[in-house]
Amino acid sequence: GMDEYNIVNNTIGAKRGESGFSRSSNDVMVYIPEFYYKVVNDASSSKRYFYIADKATTGFEKHPGSGRYVGRYNTISGNYSRTGSSPYVNMSRATARSKARDKGNKWALYDYASWCAVWLLYIVEYANWNSQNKIGRGRVDNHDSSITSGGTDSMTYHTGRASGSDGSTAVQYRHIENPWGNVYEWIDGINFSSDKVYICTDISKYADDTLTNYTYVGAKTQSSGYISMTGYSSTYPWSFYPTSTSGSETTYIPDAAYSGSGWRVLYVGGAWNNGSDAGLFDFAANDGSGLSGSSIGARLLFVP
Repeated sequence: GMDEYNIVNNTIGAKRGESGFSRSSNDVMVYIPEFYYKVVNDASSSKRYFYIADKATTGFEKHPGSGRYVGRYNTISGNYSRTGSSPYVNMSRATARSKARDKGNKWALYDYASWCAVWLLYIVEYANWNSQNKIGRGRVDNHDSSITSGGTDSMTYHTGRASGSDGSTAVQYRHIENPWGNVYEWIDGINFSSDKVYICTDISKYADDTLTNYTYVGAKTQSSGYISMTGYSSTYPWSFYPTSTSGSETTYIPDAAYSGSGWRVLYVGGAWNNGSDAGLFDFAANDGSGLSGSSIGARLLFVP
């Protein structure tokens, strides 16, 4: 059910393949169908089981990041999700949030619940934590700049990498282009106070450096490195946060996590020169809310 749609004047428009659909004239968003999930944490044997269902099922809950539209492309100048332009960078998370919200009250910055929905669908589909190995490295290997959106437009299939050298070209997962590599992406709806993880799922209440309207879900690791263990929250079982970083680029979850003390915000995926640190699960929680940079971009979210 994941596919591309135009959002025009705050209304869901043409689907890919239908008359009027355009990747260059309108916002292009990928629909994440409503789905239900269950996570079973078997701590005694150090195993965790992930389940999804396409309808309401006993023991399952609706995923809060489903039933939404995620930007196909990295956000470009003007706050659009369109093909053919460089990613919009050099803005703080608050600025990216404000500009996304300026599009209308159904618009937001890509958020934690939606990001968690996408990785859960990926992990159930592939049963492998190494997204770079299964789909493609992304633009991550020793580059000094990003590439324009649309690198996967000519691909027939919805998942894979564009032609060219692996590590230099765009990748896509079910129509979402560059979910890792090229530029990092700000993730809203999550704040950290040193190791403490706080989550909000109401797009109208997202803010930096605060506990107000946020729920505590657990404690993450304060060490940086490759992820070797993640936390389990009985409050939000769908959440993902690293609790140990004793892994490597070929073991456990072979993406990097970064941490810092005090109030911190989140950006994910890795940028054009992050190499094997990058990937769908790359989790950078080491910087404060005032950060901006040429390697950090954004992605739009539409919540109907």
